[in-house]
Amino acid sequence: MTITPPSVLSWDGRSTPDLLALEQLDRDLFRNRLNQRNANGALFGGQVLAQALTAATHSVEDSAARPVHSLHGYFLRAGRCHLPVIYQVDRTRDGGRFSTRRVIALQDGQPIFHMECGFHAPEDGFDHAAPIHSGLPHPDSLQSLAELADTLPNLPDWVRDRWKSQETPVIAKPLDPPGLITPGAPRRRVWVKLPALAAAASASEQACMLAYLSDYWLAGTAANPHTLPMASPDLFMASIDHAMWFHRPVDVTDWLLFDCDSPSAQAGRGLSRALIHDIHGRLVASTAQESLMRARRL
Repeated sequence: MTITPPSVLSWDGRSTPDLLALEQLDRDLFRNRLNQRNANGALFGGQVLAQALTAATHSVEDSAARPVHSLHGYFLRAGRCHLPVIYQVDRTRDGGRFSTRRVIALQDGQPIFHMECGFHAPEDGFDHAAPIHSGLPHPDSLQSLAELADTLPNLPDWVRDRWKSQETPVIAKPLDPPGLITPGAPRRRVWVKLPALAAAASASEQACMLAYLSDYWLAGTAANPHTLPMASPDLFMASIDHAMWFHRPVDVTDWLLFDCDSPSAQAGRGLSRALIHDIHGRLVASTAQESLMRARRL
């Protein structure tokens, strides 16, 4: 007997909260409604990461009082855009101040991603944070990728088309635009925000949207010293694993600085990490990712 999977729609790129919305099938079982395609034609990893965190958050009895503090995920298989994703949550532990969840993302009965994540009820303690670099240009003085598509010289046509597309609501303003298309130091700094459509989101939804944003800028940082630092007709890139630590409340509708670097690339893999500061200079999160970087076989 052939079972026809339920339909899933392609995301129109307008509202990230709509992308992250899930249908609850059972107590700890969820299904997505929308899919986002990446440059390789597979599911965008940031979508799966953020939807998995959304599912885990739904299983925490009072997520407002016990927000997420960290996540650690592994991408196991390329997700397929024509199939929905099932998110199965395991309530590993609920303690006095900590909760732990495990999430498995499934397509056609096979795991494509799994993640451990932790939630913590805030308490009094020590407080320090790495400062934002002084003297950085304000994002209002910089051009967005869509604007750079018309002004940056020697831009390949396929890059120009990608930057001008409306397939995502992310607004990005790089501090070093030529560094996005020419090899250089393993460093990348980008101001990023989502539009006002997310302004009414709760603190837990803001954290999930930050997880979504965190998958955009890391992998290319590791490729930066060697080749065109983005997935291209000549370079296949894919996330292998992804970790994130949430330090302070965040507003993704305002500017966030992703300050990325890559300490190592080897054996077809590259490690990238980022400190994420808000427009006021507060360190709101840290993230790290190892990615696969492989010349395409033509």
